Amino acid sequence: MKIKKVKDNVYILRGKIKEVSDYHDMKMLLEKRKNEPNVELHFEIPQAKEVNFYILGYCLKLARKNGFKFHFYIASPYLYDTFVRLGLHQFFEVVNDSMELYL
Repeated sequence: MKIKKVKDNVYILRGKIKEVSDYHDMKMLLEKRKNEPNVELHFEIPQAKEVNFYILGYCLKLARKNGFKFHFYIASPYLYDTFVRLGLHQFFEVVNDSMELYL
């Protein structure tokens, strides 16, 4: 996975998001923001069909315990459906579209 920073709180996640190193990269990115108030992050996922559960679990923890607001813009209908089936849309904003239309 490659993380491309578009703006201060906007990122594009490219490639497969399922390796342990991907989890560490995301955790390092998010840990830097952990002590900030009202953290709101936007992630576009244009290609991946799955996301490592460690990453999703960590994002869920930050949303529930630290008040992070996550917005995921997902191109893959399969991945979008997975987010919805897992109930993640209750904790994150999950959009099955390109981020460009919303920011």
